Amino acid sequence: MNHRESVDHHAVLRARTLLLGSGTINIHETVDAYRVLAKVSPAVYLPRLAQALLEYDRVTPRNAETRLAVVTEAAEAAGRMDETDKKRAALLLEALEALREELLLLGRTDEARSVGHEHSRPAPEGEHSS
Repeated sequence: MNHRESVDHHAVLRARTLLLGSGTINIHETVDAYRVLAKVSPAVYLPRLAQALLEYDRVTPRNAETRLAVVTEAAEAAGRMDETDKKRAALLLEALEALREELLLLGRTDEARSVGHEHSRPAPEGEHSS
């Protein structure tokens, strides 16, 4: 995390409390919590965010635009993971394959062919996905 970037400590506390609570939370809440926590602890929470986004993609009703946004975010999260993380390669491959599949279903063949090149490296400093 960039030290210049402000952190909403209340949001971090809410996210941690939600994840650690004894109640069940839905996939939307899980993804939102991991988005917040990935900003302050990327090594721990980027893999969890990527996994949660891929799970979200599997359990939500089919909507092409939403699914494309979700699998794109999953690929970006997996691509930003530490390259020494053992989970990175498998998560990145799964996310990129889901992204390719969605682009092909949308008829965006040229974009589907180029998937993997731009998502395999960490985002430049200051560039973050939402």
